[in-house]
Amino acid sequence: MINLIFIHGINYQTTGYSNWLFKSIIDNYGKILKSKGLNENVIEQKKAQFVQKEILWADVTTDLTNRYLNLEYELYGRKKGFWNWASKKIDPLALQIMYYIKDKGDKVSGEMGILEKIDKSFKAITQESKDTIVIAHSLGSVIAFDYLFGFRKHSLLQDINVLSFITLGSPIPIFISAMGHVESELTLPANVKAWHNIYDNEDGIARRCKPFFSKIDVKDTSVRTGFFPISAHVKYWQNKQTAVRIAKIMSDI
Repeated sequence: MINLIFIHGINYQTTGYSNWLFKSIIDNYGKILKSKGLNENVIEQKKAQFVQKEILWADVTTDLTNRYLNLEYELYGRKKGFWNWASKKIDPLALQIMYYIKDKGDKVSGEMGILEKIDKSFKAITQESKDTIVIAHSLGSVIAFDYLFGFRKHSLLQDINVLSFITLGSPIPIFISAMGHVESELTLPANVKAWHNIYDNEDGIARRCKPFFSKIDVKDTSVRTGFFPISAHVKYWQNKQTAVRIAKIMSDI
């Protein structure tokens, strides 16, 4: 059994957020195997080895976000209008980013609530099988990066085998550059076998990762998810090119 662990980015998600992408990945994986001449029984066996797993982490920020929204938008009844509506949508996303930056760097309380949630989820998921593929989007890719590379007390156990770390629409280079490491000499952890970064050139948040890691053979691959910076960023979950690319990665493992 191989766990396909999905980690979402900013915003709140409910169970099943990766359903379409998972199904499309498996369907395309089967097509790739068929093109290689494998018979149907073998293809079905190989498809069945992949199990969909999801991690939900944004609930860690729910109470904080609700208190903020109440003070800024609800308690004093701000005027209605497009910009008020837009800022009410944007503010929780900004809060999640800022909270994570503060949270992972809080050496006083040492809470690190989001990474703790990720750690508990990983340990629960990998009890039955240590083989995993991690697929992480946006801020989720930054969180997964911090966890897999072991920068904090909550980090990936050495007996968990990450066959591939797949990032979607990732801003990792922005975060590491902001920490003073524009050109990083990090190497892949021994139990992380490969890193594939999938991005859309139209995505206003996604960045290429290879130029920033001289000692890691990051495989940057572009796809087309949308025409506008924000819509392109959120469409990886429903994008056929993304699913085909991930299926190809899986078929080469």
